[in-house]
Amino acid sequence: MIRLLLNKLDTSSLMLDGSMLYMRCAAHILNLIVQDGLSLIGDGIERIRDSVIYWTGSPKRRQKFEENARQLRVQCTKELVLDCKTRWNSTYLMLSTALIYKDVFSRLPKREISYTCLLYDYDWELAKDICGRLEFFHSATEFFSGRKYPTTNMYFNVVCELKIALNEWSVFSNEMISAMAKSMLAKFNSYWANVSVVMAIAAILDPRYKMKLLEFYYPNIYGDNSNLEIEKIKNLCYDLLDEYGDINESSIDNEGSSHIPASTSSPVVQMKFRLSGAMSSFDEFVNNSSSSLKKHGSARMKFDHFIDEGVLKRSEDFDILGWWKSNGLKYPTFQRIASSSTMSGDCTLQSILDDREPNEEDGSCVTIMDD
Repeated sequence: MIRLLLNKLDTSSLMLDGSMLYMRCAAHILNLIVQDGLSLIGDGIERIRDSVIYWTGSPKRRQKFEENARQLRVQCTKELVLDCKTRWNSTYLMLSTALIYKDVFSRLPKREISYTCLLYDYDWELAKDICGRLEFFHSATEFFSGRKYPTTNMYFNVVCELKIALNEWSVFSNEMISAMAKSMLAKFNSYWANVSVVMAIAAILDPRYKMKLLEFYYPNIYGDNSNLEIEKIKNLCYDLLDEYGDINESSIDNEGSSHIPASTSSPVVQMKFRLSGAMSSFDEFVNNSSSSLKKHGSARMKFDHFIDEGVLKRSEDFDILGWWKSNGLKYPTFQRIASSSTMSGDCTLQSILDDREPNEEDGSCVTIMDD
């Protein structure tokens, strides 16, 4: 769909020629990352899954499991739940619940002859390690999905923490956890370059963070290249301010002409016409260069002034859209970036849909699917 939109839209009507048009769903990215990791460790938790299958297989078995839990005085009312292999969060819930009943599982082979799926200390240690890491992603997903009015500035620090955690897990002593983390990190990095830019700019527009959040996280993420990456984001902010700013560019009429009248034959006259046209083009070149410098300089001044004012004291219930609404007079261009998008009126979704190419065979419209 995004490819279809970009083909139909006039990119000159979009911010930075459409380079920031597409922002992937953060929760969906997390799902893809964890799925890649779990695909490598499926066998490692198979015995726990088999045990859960056994004790949830019938009401009588469930009852016997619950009786043993009460006898051992396990302070938990959660029921065992079998996971769905295509939903990683259900695997997390299965493991986290099974870990609570570890002692019950250890006792049951002595009381149920047909229960032959023995669980070893290694199984529980691996389950604990996996569960601890899945809990991090589970919390992040709940954070992303559990808000009625999510704004992009809330995501940057969470995503940075996830990237740093994956880097740490990739060198973990347990080879299975390390392999899982490396697989997850590879998938994470394939999305990072695109999503991090939008999230970073949103974080900068949060008066509690500004550049400080980048300065805090980027050294951990990029190491010696952190200053270069921060500078890239700053330059992108300058470009955004240029595009959003109300700067009137004056055009210069080209009074001269490089076109030489056909009736003119004198080499001197021809040279005068040529120089006249060239110098007029030169004047336009100088004017445009000066305008560009002034424009970029103005953007730098606005940005640096906003940054140099320092950050607000951080609070969890901060209303960023309310803050920008009340500070619009002070930072009008920043306000437009923070709370609106710009696209020409001709580029409506309906006009794009109306312009779809019909399928030659049945007249239906072609659908572009993303992998």
